[in-house]
Amino acid sequence: MIRLFIADDEQIVIDSIKFIIEKNDVKADIIGFAKSGREAIEKVEILKPDVVFMDIKMPGIDGIEAIKQIKERHKDIIFVIITAYEYFNYAKEAIDLGVLDYLLKPLNRNKVVEAIKKAIEVIEKRREAMLKELELKEKLNKIIPYLEGQFLYTTLFSGITYDDLSFYEEIFGIKLQRGYAMIVTVDDVDNNLKGQTLKLSIDKQNFYDHFKTIVKNIKKCLVGYFFIDKVFVYFPVVEEDSFEIKNDSIETAQKIIEAINQKVKIPYRIGIGRAYNFENILKSYYEAEMALKMEKNELIAHFDDIAMPQNRFKPYPINKERLFIDRLMAGDLQGSFTIFNEIYEWMVLEYQEDVDKIKSKLIEIIGVIKRNLSYYVEEEKFIENRELEEILKINDVDKIKFIFINTLKNLFDSIKTINKEKMDTLMTKIIRFIENNFNKDITLDDVAKEVNMSYHYFSKFFKDQTGKNFVDYLTNLRVTKARELLEDESVSIKEVCYKVGYSDPNYFSKIFKKATGMTPTEYRLAIYKKGGVVGGE
Repeated sequence: MIRLFIADDEQIVIDSIKFIIEKNDVKADIIGFAKSGREAIEKVEILKPDVVFMDIKMPGIDGIEAIKQIKERHKDIIFVIITAYEYFNYAKEAIDLGVLDYLLKPLNRNKVVEAIKKAIEVIEKRREAMLKELELKEKLNKIIPYLEGQFLYTTLFSGITYDDLSFYEEIFGIKLQRGYAMIVTVDDVDNNLKGQTLKLSIDKQNFYDHFKTIVKNIKKCLVGYFFIDKVFVYFPVVEEDSFEIKNDSIETAQKIIEAINQKVKIPYRIGIGRAYNFENILKSYYEAEMALKMEKNELIAHFDDIAMPQNRFKPYPINKERLFIDRLMAGDLQGSFTIFNEIYEWMVLEYQEDVDKIKSKLIEIIGVIKRNLSYYVEEEKFIENRELEEILKINDVDKIKFIFINTLKNLFDSIKTINKEKMDTLMTKIIRFIENNFNKDITLDDVAKEVNMSYHYFSKFFKDQTGKNFVDYLTNLRVTKARELLEDESVSIKEVCYKVGYSDPNYFSKIFKKATGMTPTEYRLAIYKKGGVVGGE
């Protein structure tokens, strides 16, 4: 049922519309009347109808002006204008204002019913669209926390940079260009609780659930996963003053502590890095980690407050990690070992006696390797849990490195097998495509598109796999097919030319002679003379 308001200075018109609605089972409820433009404006403001039937010519403020003023405040109200024939030019102006329909006096019953049904249809479509939008928002709100965690995880551990942050800013409803990292870590618990694994896990999850809600209520931010007893939070900032940002970040941490301590009782600490542009957020992340490491007795540790030795801190070599993963995936075992040694050296120097930190970082690297492997094959576990358990049990840094290196060797063999199978399958597809289309005007770009490769990468890949560039390979295949066809004297040389993908017989003759030392005609004559196929070129 729609809410209908009628504005007309003639009572007979109002009565007519009312009568038509009552007698024709129209789903409209008349909620008010007005006999002037001014009265219509005032009453619409109070009654808020869905549809207004507006007479164009009324005393004082006319219908056109009334529509303009109402639309300024209520854009969704639908208007149907009422006009006498002699004022039809005014009706055209009203239509330009976006009215739905018009009715001519004297009113026609069918036209009135049709106008109301048309308005009902528009309103129902709007309501459907609104419901769909609400459903979409509801679904989006459910997955936003997952997207936030994935976004931050990918930023940290995959080294991916986002050229266009506006897409993610729109999804998260937050500016991301500049900000700082906060790491909240759950400290070692009381020895009496260490044996109560289930209770401890529940307490930690309870801490994370409360923390996530609390921090979101305090300030706009992105919250990552609870991973290896710590959670990463990204706080965007708009200020430029580093001192002001620092004070604000510490104040935020204090608010978090006040709220969390009312909910859970579990030991935790907060580390804060300095503010950077988003592409340098890793630096802030490692500063927050370093603050936690250097100030183990402080509940809140800001990187700026650490009295550090000159040139002591070196950020985690994320670029080396990316290179290490690339070399490993490419099957370059020695190259990946060399780079890993540099990464491990950083861990030992930076974490020193903290073996658990080294283990945590190695497990993060294993997670990155697993994710990269998942792009190659599904449902394969190349790194077994027992290998992770061995790393976790040992406290000797050299033994930890030895186990990890052995794990890499096993991985290398698996990756080598995967790469070979992948390349074999790809080359089979490429060769099949060329053999099925050699008689057409195909190019290197056509084949590259077929296997979803870039032009330049495919050119190098094809040369590496076949030992020939694409043009030479295609030419050799066409000449081979031409030699077979030339054995059949019923096929003319011109037909042979077309059948192997050439449109110009003269050009075909040159290509054939360059490959065999003979023109197609000479080659066919040689076959006849010998009474068989020519053996060599």
